[in-house]
Amino acid sequence: MKLLNLLFVFSLCSAFYLDNPKSFKIIGKKRQNISIDVTDKLELAEIKFKNTTNHEISLCWNTKQLDFPDGWDFSMCAFGKCQVGIPKKGSLKRIAPGKNGFIAIHVFPKKIKGEGVVEFELFDSKNPQKSESVIFNVRVN
Repeated sequence: MKLLNLLFVFSLCSAFYLDNPKSFKIIGKKRQNISIDVTDKLELAEIKFKNTTNHEISLCWNTKQLDFPDGWDFSMCAFGKCQVGIPKKGSLKRIAPGKNGFIAIHVFPKKIKGEGVVEFELFDSKNPQKSESVIFNVRVN
């Protein structure tokens, strides 16, 4: 009987682990394709996401890819935490249930034509295996 109870508890825990949904969802497109004139600047490009739980969540991010031409200045903001440049990783402020957060970039190409990309992996600190990638493609003509 103890073995049967142990197996039941194990299967219940396994089912929760396997069926545990993400705590957030991307609003709109996961990929932003932005094109600006060489004399312009990208003040703000953002991708929003929503807390789909009934409790606060703490999202983190990793920079999976960062490839901008030499000479461009760039920075990012992640739901109230703005950075100089784009670091390898970071975290957002806590997001309340049902509320939105965002990750955003700013690009100042300094009259240098080219193309660049930055990709972030977003994940809940309590459920890091359930991640989403978001991508910003920037073209300066």
